Amino acid sequence: MIDVLISLPMWSGSLVAMGFTTVTGFVVYLVSYKLISKYKREDMKEPTNNLFRVVGMLFSLMLALAFSEVIADQRTTRNAVQRETVAISDIFEVLKMFDIERTRDIRTNLVDYSQAVIDDDWPALADDRLGKRPGVLKRQLAEGVINLEAANPAQEKMLSYIMADIDALSDYRVVRLDSALAKPPVFIYVIIFGFLVTMACFGAYRPQAPLVVLAFLYTVFVGLVLYLVLAMSDPFQGNFGVAPAPFEHLVETLQSEIR
Repeated sequence: MIDVLISLPMWSGSLVAMGFTTVTGFVVYLVSYKLISKYKREDMKEPTNNLFRVVGMLFSLMLALAFSEVIADQRTTRNAVQRETVAISDIFEVLKMFDIERTRDIRTNLVDYSQAVIDDDWPALADDRLGKRPGVLKRQLAEGVINLEAANPAQEKMLSYIMADIDALSDYRVVRLDSALAKPPVFIYVIIFGFLVTMACFGAYRPQAPLVVLAFLYTVFVGLVLYLVLAMSDPFQGNFGVAPAPFEHLVETLQSEIR
């Protein structure tokens, strides 16, 4: 169900989430009101109000933690993508310094790898896997660098820098895969339970127009935030995914240099 919700267009997904929380919330509210109204006494009013405050504060805290976690995870993924493009750019520039003619094919291979990340890796990451072609091109890139012969200590040092950056490319790909495989925060279920408990606490109050409006706005807001948390929990799927824009800019720049 979560995957279906995320795959919907942003407005459709958010409306579905808000509609679901609103309907579910009011069902819990009305059932709770029916049950509580049978046993409610005047001396229960103060304890009920205190309980309502505590539950609301705990629910707000869990919701804030979930939202901050998915934002931090997505920022980590974006930083990894940017560092990956920086490593590719560094490899390209050091190869030029090593020998601009002897490394032309390797640099072309590097550009092909960057394009394959866009064409193969990104669609594959939406299905929680990596593309095959970038892996093949990266192996060819490493083999090409290994076959280079250093003529002096400076070139030997350049080769060590290049190999270190190539190894880093593997690490950054793993980071992207880990992010794609990540699931919504485990305490998202606690948040849903807290939402239901909060709506049950509304049952201590008789349905009146002002309260119904406030409860409606509350459920809509919770539905919107829950949708954002779920949509942002997978950085390579849905409307809030991480775009391959750094790679697109990099490919355009490197292709112009090769030409």
